[in-house]
Amino acid sequence: MGSMRGDGLMLALGVALCLGGCGGVSAVDPVETEPISVAAIDPFHPPVSTEVRSGDTIESVSRRLAGDEWRRWRDALVTELDPRRLLPGTRFEGRCTPAGELEELTVLLDRRSELHLARVGEDIRVEMIVRPLTSEVVRIEGEVTSSLFGAIEDAGARPELAVDIAQVYQWDIDFFRDVRKGDRFVAVVDHQTVTEEFYGYGTLFAARYINDGRTYDAVIYPDDDGRLGYYDVEGRALRKQFLRSPLKFSRITSRFSMSRFHPVLKRRLPHYGVDYGAPVGTSVLVTADGTVTFLGRNGGAGRMIRVRHPNGYETHYLHLSRYASGIRKGARVVQGQVLGYVGSSGLSTGPHLDYRVQQNGRWINPLTISSPPTKPLDASRLQRFLAHALAVLELLEGREAPVGARC
Repeated sequence: MGSMRGDGLMLALGVALCLGGCGGVSAVDPVETEPISVAAIDPFHPPVSTEVRSGDTIESVSRRLAGDEWRRWRDALVTELDPRRLLPGTRFEGRCTPAGELEELTVLLDRRSELHLARVGEDIRVEMIVRPLTSEVVRIEGEVTSSLFGAIEDAGARPELAVDIAQVYQWDIDFFRDVRKGDRFVAVVDHQTVTEEFYGYGTLFAARYINDGRTYDAVIYPDDDGRLGYYDVEGRALRKQFLRSPLKFSRITSRFSMSRFHPVLKRRLPHYGVDYGAPVGTSVLVTADGTVTFLGRNGGAGRMIRVRHPNGYETHYLHLSRYASGIRKGARVVQGQVLGYVGSSGLSTGPHLDYRVQQNGRWINPLTISSPPTKPLDASRLQRFLAHALAVLELLEGREAPVGARC
């Protein structure tokens, strides 16, 4: 038994010796390998962003973005950023250092302009980038099948053009009630692009609208005071003393009446105005040039404004939510200027504007005002306009304008 254990031990030792170098074979040389290199990982620069909310200021935005260093970034921002351009929805996008300090910031002001800020040493570099605007005068025409907006879209144009056309003809055509199927329009307008993408419409140089068989032409031209306005091809101003409505887009919810059932007081009373239903905050426009004679609360009328106009007229704007900047008693206002914003102050069951008109102290129906045109062009300017209008009419007809003519 002991001999067997000894033989086994010798066998095991022999196998081990053979594996290590049996028959005089040398040990395996070590394999040569390339040295392993590990690339350094770039430090992480965390992104940061915010969007302007109602009530924000440049200071409050700077505090959110820059923390303890907000003063430096606020001071840099105000060198180029007008606080009036800090509109709700404006985007601020940037990034921080690995230590968490703001190092770059971009303010997206609009589709054309951006404000770039970057930390350079101890300073903050500020650069306003404005992309070039490309303009082209184009002719757009179409036919109404349901609405002006639909016709504009069918013609491959943007809704903004419908708004511009409606503004031109606002004294003669009510685009909510007067539009007919088969009406046609033509517009000669400045089409603007930025980096080959649509940016907006510039000047509407001329327009034609055929409403229920009647043709309305409009050509833009400066008056004797340099104020741009639209005239027909004979030089008569399209602009009248009063706008048809103090709101661009609205619906009439109650008309002028000597006996209307009051929805709050629950009894019949005269209603000396026209109610226009619109969302809270809708801009209210003064319908004629004039002077503000009253601004404040007035019982059931709530917040209201009263404006005096030439020829004994006076307009009233009731139930406002607030007043526009710069509007105060004694202020001069021009037709189309924003006076305030639709609300529901005073005796009101919902947001709307109660618009009223007096002439020589007597209430009149705002929808039946006989509004005369504004001052005509003087004789010498009229002759120049007529020559200009003949060239523009060629464009409206789809023909080339005479050599030397331009919009």
